[in-house]
Amino acid sequence: MNIKNLHCLHRHGIETHPNCFAKGLIKYPDAKTYEKFSGKPWYTYPGYKIGYIDIETDGLKADFSTMLSWCIKDKDGGYTYSVITKEELFNGTVDKRLVKELVDKMNEYAILVGYYSTNFDLPYIRTKAIHYDIDFPAYATIYHFDLYYTVKSKTCLSRKSLDNACQYFNINGKTPLDKNVWRSAKYGDKNSLLQVLEHNKYDCAILEELHDKLEFTKKWIKTSI
Repeated sequence: MNIKNLHCLHRHGIETHPNCFAKGLIKYPDAKTYEKFSGKPWYTYPGYKIGYIDIETDGLKADFSTMLSWCIKDKDGGYTYSVITKEELFNGTVDKRLVKELVDKMNEYAILVGYYSTNFDLPYIRTKAIHYDIDFPAYATIYHFDLYYTVKSKTCLSRKSLDNACQYFNINGKTPLDKNVWRSAKYGDKNSLLQVLEHNKYDCAILEELHDKLEFTKKWIKTSI
């Protein structure tokens, strides 16, 4: 059954009336009456593929830095990732391949979940995509949950960093990297780049765990990337 073939009491689909679906009275195709549906949140229905996204860069501004790696983890699933090569860092192509691969992968998801991604990851990726003439997903084509703002508004922690939130909520997996690793990765050292990538993957894993712990705290609304 395709959830998008159903409609609510107001004759709207889940895209426009998600709260009706969460409440549960849904009309099935060809049915004469409204039947009780699951009542689960809109984003748990089939078709809403969720990914946990994180990027690693050697700086905070897209025009003065380079993307070193990226990773997206499927909810309850595996990872897709990529890392830059030394050759790309010095042959003029730099991070163009990474950005193209990442944008292509982003388009496979209905929802992307990040941490401080409203202010860093997504603007950084978008800026790089515009620079390379890569079509970044248009407004309202992918929804976005930023767990930073959930931690900020729904918890009372001394620091709002992903590291601190995960430590206090007993989520293991945050892997701090020595500054020398970052420095070597910036210049293409293969071992250092692999360490950065592993760090990247662990961040996606703990993002998922943090989302699971905080899911009950709020109504997850449809906000575009």
